[in-house]
Amino acid sequence: MTDQGFKPDSKQSKRFYQIDLLRFIAAMGIVLAHYLFRGYRADNLSVISFEELGDWMKYFFVFIDLFFIISGFVITLSIRGKTLREYVKSRVLRVFSVYWVCALITYLVIVLFGAPRFNASFTQFLANLTLMHDLMDIEALDGVYWTMVIEVKFYLLSAVYVAIQHFKKVTIEACAYLWLGLSVLYVFFSHTTIMFLANLALILEWAPAFIAGMLMARMYKTNKITVVNGMALITCVLLSVYHRLHFIMGAAMYFKTDASEPLVVGLVVLMYLLVFLIVRNKLKFLNKPFFIYLGILTYPLYLLHQNIGYIIFNNLNEYLNKYVILSFTILFMLVLSYILNRYVEAPITKYLNSILSTVNRGRKKIKAQLITTND
Repeated sequence: MTDQGFKPDSKQSKRFYQIDLLRFIAAMGIVLAHYLFRGYRADNLSVISFEELGDWMKYFFVFIDLFFIISGFVITLSIRGKTLREYVKSRVLRVFSVYWVCALITYLVIVLFGAPRFNASFTQFLANLTLMHDLMDIEALDGVYWTMVIEVKFYLLSAVYVAIQHFKKVTIEACAYLWLGLSVLYVFFSHTTIMFLANLALILEWAPAFIAGMLMARMYKTNKITVVNGMALITCVLLSVYHRLHFIMGAAMYFKTDASEPLVVGLVVLMYLLVFLIVRNKLKFLNKPFFIYLGILTYPLYLLHQNIGYIIFNNLNEYLNKYVILSFTILFMLVLSYILNRYVEAPITKYLNSILSTVNRGRKKIKAQLITTND
């Protein structure tokens, strides 16, 4: 969710603007699924019902996989030639520069306007800033944060890969195949303790999407599809279909509704196909620079929209038509996302960068002093 469309090669002017478009479509799909379906269906989150549209919007939850496919693709290409320190720094700046601001805004809105449906403590807010609130058994400030935890786990796994490269050269494909093998085993042995623990560390339920992105990144760089790569990618599609069917059907039971299995399968396959066609340069007509302005909205939009949106619904319900409220809320979220990206993210990123640079200079100074002392 945090990665923008990738500029494949510094020597080229080309950028995958189609990926910016896909990310925006995925983000808006999740927004609509939350506003038109999730909010009123359970847990007393929203007082406004969109029964006539909501049952169709629930299928957009499968777009979560699309975010992860794109992350796997972008990160695989972006880590080439980076040191561990450079990679960690880039991820910290990208993830937390916006996340902390969005968490603060969400916390303040909940405290000021959320009661009685929404409440948050300062301790909860501080725990959420670390993105390790799950480990502390503390509730997330917003329901979407669970996907951020998965994304960060992928970044940590990527950091491990970067670190390993300093000692032994291992191809990204070898790692992808190993991860995919464990993901296949998870389908059959998820009930065992060892697979339960492996899933906690290796996010095996969501791994096929990341792996598919990694494989397609290799296809892009080598400009060829091998039999092994192709079969592995098909396996990723099948695993994603399997997990999303379970996910959607479980959600259907929880929300007391039904779900079309063929539609879920079709959406999952379509997501994979669209990214594959972009990587293979088959959708050049969609490679429009304008889409970058949509892509940059997706991260803050995703982080901000859910609980704040429900709070807006609940506070305005008695005064305005529900479709006016829906339109206003979506527009408000888009404008707020633009403001954060345009006027907030850059200064915070610059500030965090200066802090990290200061820490790095201090580390080098201490190391130099230790070397001098030893000499």
